[in-house]
Order: sequence, then structure tokens, then C-alpha cells
Amino acid sequence: MKIVGIAGGSIADEAGLLAGDELLEMNGKRVQDNLDVRFHESDPDLSLKIARAGEVMLFDIEKDEGEPLGLELEEMKILSCGNDCIFCFVDQNPQGLRNQLYFRDGDYRLSFMYGNYTTMTNAGPAILRRIITQRLSPQYISVHATDLPTRIKLMGLKKDDHILEKIALLHDNGIDMHTQIVLCPGINDGAVLEQTVHDMYRFHRQIVSLAVVPVGLTDHRFGLAEIRRVDRPYARALLDRVNGWQEKFRRECGRGFVYASDEFYIVAGRPVPPAAEYDGYPQIENGVGMVRIFLTRFKEQSRRFPVALSKRKTLTIVTGRLASGFMREIVVPRLEKIRNLNVQLVVARNTLFGPNVTVSGLLSGKCVYSAMRRKGAGDLVVLPPDILNADGMFLDDMTVPQLETALRAPIAIFNGRWGNVMQALKHPTRSTRPRALVRVS
Repeated sequence: MKIVGIAGGSIADEAGLLAGDELLEMNGKRVQDNLDVRFHESDPDLSLKIARAGEVMLFDIEKDEGEPLGLELEEMKILSCGNDCIFCFVDQNPQGLRNQLYFRDGDYRLSFMYGNYTTMTNAGPAILRRIITQRLSPQYISVHATDLPTRIKLMGLKKDDHILEKIALLHDNGIDMHTQIVLCPGINDGAVLEQTVHDMYRFHRQIVSLAVVPVGLTDHRFGLAEIRRVDRPYARALLDRVNGWQEKFRRECGRGFVYASDEFYIVAGRPVPPAAEYDGYPQIENGVGMVRIFLTRFKEQSRRFPVALSKRKTLTIVTGRLASGFMREIVVPRLEKIRNLNVQLVVARNTLFGPNVTVSGLLSGKCVYSAMRRKGAGDLVVLPPDILNADGMFLDDMTVPQLETALRAPIAIFNGRWGNVMQALKHPTRSTRPRALVRVS
């Protein structure tokens, strides 16, 4: 790993390490990435093998246990997914997006660091040993199906990838796991789903949770396999099965174990479960319990809403179709109890992926602009969380300032705090909006 920076006054700085050096080994072990460095640098006695200008140098360092060296390393190369899943969202992207959106990530390190789901198909003995040795726990694993013929059909496997053996190894070595099933109607449901759920439950000591999420289908599935969409009768039948499993598992292990994503409840026209049934929200980033948390926090924060605003204001809230029901039925009526506040709910159609993609986080800047260009933006436009990447860009590379210019209105990205919305509404500014209101994912 190439060292690209040294923190001033750090141990590495005092030892004479330089930017441009290549870190080859730590305590005789090859260094592949930042995780190796973090794992080894906790030792109080370190031996570093460094390559500099064609020479190999050894640095022996004594330090306090756990004290960081102060190294900044080049970005690690991400492992790609070698599967060819028939429902892979990457294959359903429209043309013309940035290159990163066409990359299939299958890296167990990002699973540990950021909660990215991987199939573990590319996890051979060396990777499994490293996960266990370095305690890269938890791992987030896309299982989809444990029945081999179904796995081969779903994931484009050439042979058995021994997923249950890998999970058993991680389980027996104390690695926590969160798992998911992307449910494709008519393919991995029915008896196959029953088998998968109970195969996962065998390892419930270390498998913390199992999420069941509906397949996401865009309008760009040209030449891809035919997959049915989840409709209301299907969603209701699925929820009935999940409820049955949860009742059994709660009696046996004290938690629901398997959880349906919020989308199933919305499509089924059923209320999302109370907070206690999510057992601490282990799959919140996977859309399991996100609606319940949102509504709970909204109810709590609404107690502190002002009775009235000093001036007449219009607040525009943009959402996707999936969330529009509870936004219209619960959120808007409560906000409109504030005197002098007019609330406009704009339900944006997804013009990038197609109208059947209804989640708010996959709206592009142009989707928002198209939904609002004839409506008038009001005094403040609030956009959904997770609609921007870490660089502050929408999926189509539009930025917030660009959208503000197009709409001629200040924009805020909702961060879960309605008090910040009220404050920004009182003092809206374009491109200098309060940072506390901005959240990127």
C-alpha cells in the first residue's frame, strides 16, 4: 500500500516515514489495505517493511498499545461481484450515469465497514480466515435462496458456492451476520423461501437478523429475465407468513429474527409494526423499520412545533410515491396546524429509472425538477434524506446549488430534525442554507 500522507507530529512522522513510501509488511505480515494497518498497528511493538526509491527498509517502532501510527494510505481496490443475478440493479441502470454506478461491489471489507451486502460467493478460504482472524464483524450477506437450483438460476452461478458452509464457519467462530433475501415472485418464494428462512434460523446465535425485501425493477430491463412485480395480494400473503415465523421465533429465541421491509406493508396497505417489533432496528438501512422510526420521531418532535409563524410561509416537501401515503395522511395535516404555514407535498415521479421505482432515495435532480417546475417552490424545499451521495450529488450528477438555481428557491436535505426545518423556514437562504439541515449518505 502506498503511503500518500503522514500526520504531522505522529509516530510515523517521528520515525521518518515519508509520503510516497510503500508499506509492504507489518510484523512480517503482508499489508493489503487499511484494515490490515488498523489491525496490526494496535500492537505496541511494530516492525514495518518499507519500500523507498527501490530500496527496502525496516522500521522498528515501540509505542503505546492502540496508538495509531498516523499513516494515510491510498484507496484500496474494491473487490467486484462475480455473480450475474437476474435482478441485479446495476444491470437495470439507464445509460449515461457516472461510471461508479455500473460497478458491482462484492467486497467483504465494505460489508464490515459500511454495511454493504455481499453474496460471499467470492469469499474463499483466505478471505474467510481473515474475517475470523481480524474480527471483521458484522458481515452483511445476501442469501436470496439456499436451495441450490434456485441459487443457480437467481445468481448465475456456475457451481455450488457452499453458502451454508461459509455461514456455518463464520457462525462457529463468533462472527455476527445480518442477512437478506431479495424476493422475486415465483422464483425464490413458496417452499424455497420457507427453506431459506429456516436454514438461516439454524444459525440464529450469530445471524442477528434476516430481512425480506421486494425485488426492485426499473424500466431498463432490456434483454433481462422476466420477473413479476410485488402487488397487494402478494405483499399481504408474504406479511402473513412473516408474522407466523416471527411468533414462532420470538417464543424460541426472544426476537422476531425475520423482518419484512417497509415496502411490503405500504404495498399491502397495512400499518407498519410498532417499534418494539423491530428489536432495535437491526436492518434500518435496508428499509426495515425506517417508516416506523420516521413516524415515531415526527410525533415526538411535533410536540415542540410552534403554534404559529410570524409570517405566512409555504413549505414544499418532495417525496417519492412509496412514502406519499403516510406523508399526506400524517405529516402534512400536523404541519398545517401551524398557523401561517402552508404545506405543499410534491410526489415526484421517477423519470430516471421509471415510474415503478417509487423510493425517495432514488430520485434524481431532474426527477425533482420535473415534478416541481410548474408548481412553484414556495419559501423552502425539503428533499428526502439519502438522495445525495457523499460528494453532494444526485444520481444524475446534479448538485443542490444547481437545482436551487433551476427552481429559484432554497433547498434543504431533511436530516430527521423538524426543528431545523422550522429554523430554515424562518431564515431561508440559497446555497448558504444551514449545514445542520444537510445530510449526505
